[in-house]
Amino acid sequence: MDTTTKTYQEALKPVIAASWFTVGETTYVYASVAAVIEPEKHLLVVRESKEITVVTDRQHLPLPHCLQVNKEQWKMITIRCGNPFYCVGFVASITDALATAGIDIVIISSFSNDLILVMEKDLNRTVETLVATGFRHGE
Repeated sequence: MDTTTKTYQEALKPVIAASWFTVGETTYVYASVAAVIEPEKHLLVVRESKEITVVTDRQHLPLPHCLQVNKEQWKMITIRCGNPFYCVGFVASITDALATAGIDIVIISSFSNDLILVMEKDLNRTVETLVATGFRHGE
């Protein structure tokens, strides 16, 4: 580990200690769709040049105009940063800890939170890893 890495990780310790996470109850799925009906029903709608992806509550299946649904089911962990927007390496510290534990994630940042979608089968290990990294569970 070089000095820069050690420095940013050390600087993040108080930020992580002041941060917490919660686990949502909803189970989500990823779907590729040709068109989106009622976008407000979904957690996320991403329009790219060649596809539209919807992340939605599994209870919304089947979706109109659905082309494909990923087989995995996902849970959302909401992380509230103790110093949002101004903490270099915060997301990197999360993704590094989870990657080191062999946990595949999708991460989205909103204005106030970082949202981690984790496969349902990996939820308990994800919670354990975040706590071991210094995050508080619940708030």
